Order: sequence, then structure tokens, then C-alpha cells
Amino acid sequence: MTKKRDIPLEEFKFHYHLGNSVGSSDKYFMAHDLKEASEMFEYACSKRHLHPHLTKVEKWNRWKRDWESIDPFPNCPSHN
Repeated sequence: MTKKRDIPLEEFKFHYHLGNSVGSSDKYFMAHDLKEASEMFEYACSKRHLHPHLTKVEKWNRWKRDWESIDPFPNCPSHN
């Protein structure tokens, strides 16, 4: 068994908007870490040919039952 499988999955939320859109959107991912979640976000956006402007990334804290902001942002090409 590898170490990666022993690490529990965590929930990440990517808050973004597209071009001139008025509203914002969120994408949620279950991943082992922020790097893995960022890769999933980038893949999902590239698959749908989206060019998002990332505004916030948060991680679910199950003990506090609240979202915690992640600063600094992950190193994503979509971050402006």
C-alpha cells in the first residue's frame, strides 16, 4: 500500500468567474492535497475550454464545519 492512499481525501472549493460574466461559480474537488486539487481544476477547465479567473480557493475544515481560505493561491495558470 502506498503512502498516498493512507492520506485522507479533503474537499477543496475553487471560486472563479468567466470573462465578462456577472456571476461567479464554484467547482468542488476531493483530493489528497492542494496540488492534486489544483491539477483537477485545471484539467476540468481545459477539458471544457474554459478560461476562468480564479478569485478564491478554500478547504473544508470538517472539525469547524466551515470553509478556510487558502493563501497564497495555488500556482495555477488561471489565477490572475
